[in-house]
Amino acid sequence: MRITHFIDCLLSYVFRDLVKKVRLNRSMPQGLWLASLWLLLPALTLRGDFEDQTKEFCGVENIGDTTAAFGDFNHDGYVDLATYTGLYLNVAGKQYQKKVHGLHLPVIWADINNDGHLDAATVSAPGTMRLGDGQGNFVEAVGPAGPFGAGCIAASWGDINNDGWLDIYYGGVDGGADTLWLQNPDSDQKWLRVLQAGGAYARGVVACDFDEDNDADFYTSNYWLAPNSLWVSDGRGGAANRANDLGAQGGSGHSIGACWGDVDNDGYFDIFAGNFAHDGQPQSRFLRNLGPAEGYRFEDRGAGGVQYQESYASPTLGDYDNDGDLDLFFTTVYGHNAARLYRNEGEWKFTDVTEQEGLPRLGATYQAAWGDVDNDGDLDLVTNGKLFINQSTNQNWLKIHLQGDGQQVNTSAIGSTVKVRIGQQTLSRQVEGGGVGQGNQNDLTLHFGLGKHAGEVEYSVRWTNGTKQAGVTAVDRTLHVLMK
Repeated sequence: MRITHFIDCLLSYVFRDLVKKVRLNRSMPQGLWLASLWLLLPALTLRGDFEDQTKEFCGVENIGDTTAAFGDFNHDGYVDLATYTGLYLNVAGKQYQKKVHGLHLPVIWADINNDGHLDAATVSAPGTMRLGDGQGNFVEAVGPAGPFGAGCIAASWGDINNDGWLDIYYGGVDGGADTLWLQNPDSDQKWLRVLQAGGAYARGVVACDFDEDNDADFYTSNYWLAPNSLWVSDGRGGAANRANDLGAQGGSGHSIGACWGDVDNDGYFDIFAGNFAHDGQPQSRFLRNLGPAEGYRFEDRGAGGVQYQESYASPTLGDYDNDGDLDLFFTTVYGHNAARLYRNEGEWKFTDVTEQEGLPRLGATYQAAWGDVDNDGDLDLVTNGKLFINQSTNQNWLKIHLQGDGQQVNTSAIGSTVKVRIGQQTLSRQVEGGGVGQGNQNDLTLHFGLGKHAGEVEYSVRWTNGTKQAGVTAVDRTLHVLMK
């Protein structure tokens, strides 16, 4: 519990000072010095930041595995959760209550019809959509009619033609077809298929306007040693696969999931391509976005300290320790492997801190998503059917929730980005349209760890149509920004 964690941290702080004094006392006999340290060891043992509170928070031991999608569907400021087996309502950041719903799960959240309420598209049943009323009720909506060409286990939202209406990319699996659908509410057909890519092995789909031209691009993670695809939109509804010439193929491995994020805080969104790899096959790697000076090409930075395990699956980026850079959580799907949490040390170096931060050995899972469940300013984690509450309390933070105008920009603001300036450093985040890892979705509210920075910060929003909006805010708060 939180009070226990506080006591642990207090004891650690006190005894660290005592250890320093013992070491400085040169007159103390060596035997007594060592004995003193031995007596202090129990108090020096720190518990990690994460604590399994599934039972306490949800009333059950397991909330459903396979996928997780965070989204505040009832506008109360607390992020709700959809897993493969249920929809969980967040009650004042203190508990999750499973509720009756009209959804087919798993889903990815977005405001499909721009009425200000989160709606849902079913990942495993392409074309199935449900409109929300903002109170937790859902009714059937018109979705793409298909054909889709294959089963689907991952999809992602994004506005590909900058008309304010969200479009959707469905990844085809096992040699089927990927399909990209343009939403046109004024036409009789409603959804127009603008892309079909045959021979697909997509296990993950993630969208990002990585080249900053005001349309969504899609990165697909392909299995069976097939190169990953980077579908670059032309702003009119068409797209071309430019993974090869932009250096974004990800090693042509057994890729299951990927995620976008500004890993090195240079203002451009990078890719982490997660590869399941048998011995000798391409391993997971970071791909650095070199920005406009290099035509938004990607530089292969290798594993960056992510240690080899055969069965890596779903990766997701989030600043769990609020120090200002994105860390990596990465699941596995073989019993002899285990999910790992990697802390970003800067300079493309990552350190395994799984046990140190209190995460136990987890079973096989594709589930991985970040969201601030208790609204205390740090990211909590859902994985393997468990809810791990983050107990970190010693860094500052800022959360920003964007809302588009529903005309130029979709109301859920998916695809919009925010930059926060701290001294000489700039942090960048984007509102994600689902698809992280294999079929997961992080919270739509953007989270920034600010480290020890306690003063005001400047922020700037880049909406999906390219317009910009700026402001100044205090820290340790959630800021709601409406498009002007």
